[in-house]
Amino acid sequence: MRIPEQAKTKIIRLIAEGECLNPYDLEGFYRWMQASYEALEPDPLQQKRFDEYCRSSYDSISMRLYKGVWMLKQALCEDAADKYKPMGAPA
Repeated sequence: MRIPEQAKTKIIRLIAEGECLNPYDLEGFYRWMQASYEALEPDPLQQKRFDEYCRSSYDSISMRLYKGVWMLKQALCEDAADKYKPMGAPA
């Protein structure tokens, strides 16, 4: 699924923020997690996965943060792959 440019910009900002976020800053972590979940709204499948592996997970905060950043990066990579399908492939 294609992610709008405005959402991509927000996801890139959230990746950078997540990579620098202190996992012991719980207020900052939960704010980041909610913003990340909302940024994935254009792709319901990625949003559901983010909810399962980050928001609803019983892993440690640092593991949830790691997974969340990884999933945001994955969403951008999948969007880029959708742009460059081989000629003749269904859109």
